[in-house]
Amino acid sequence: METEVLTFGDFITKSGRKTPYFVNTGRFHHGSHISRLGHFYAAHIKKLGLSEVQTVFGPAYKGIPLCVTTAYSLYERYKIDIGFCFDRKEEKSHGDGGKYVGAPLRSGDSVLIIEDVITAGITLRATLKTLKEEALVDIRGVVIAVDRCERGETNLSAADEIEKELGISIHPLVTIHEIIEYLSQSNSSGFTLSEDSLERIQQYLSEHGA
Repeated sequence: METEVLTFGDFITKSGRKTPYFVNTGRFHHGSHISRLGHFYAAHIKKLGLSEVQTVFGPAYKGIPLCVTTAYSLYERYKIDIGFCFDRKEEKSHGDGGKYVGAPLRSGDSVLIIEDVITAGITLRATLKTLKEEALVDIRGVVIAVDRCERGETNLSAADEIEKELGISIHPLVTIHEIIEYLSQSNSSGFTLSEDSLERIQQYLSEHGA
């Protein structure tokens, strides 16, 4: 709430859904913000036992600072030294060339994907496809900031669909349900959801939630 990463109003998601709230991690744009977020990702990864990988991968663009700060925080806090890698939206044909920047992706390497938000799973499906095309990497899971807990292409949540289809687990730092519960009562942010906003969110989740 402090950084306005979470805002309320009228928005359109990549899946075309009209939503009363929006999560934009691009607004974590100061060192203090991204540092704290990296610590949260690192702590969650350590707690889940997912730190024994070769590389953390962040899809462009918002995943780039997330994978960098996560790799940094894992080393700073836990002395776990792993590589980070991210992709380019457009493949580079000069200089170092290629589609990826950072630690090289090699077949057999274990990779943990670092993402911001999952809604319908469109971006994540594309990421998984391109990663597998680059190398036969072992994707150990996906850690995200927020799970919007919405349906994907079926009645299952996007996260559950991907786990069922591809056997890859998604681990959010928080879910929209936890956020709503927190903001529905007195809290340290100083912001409380109005009855109108709460009703709009609940109506949206009743239509698109899983």
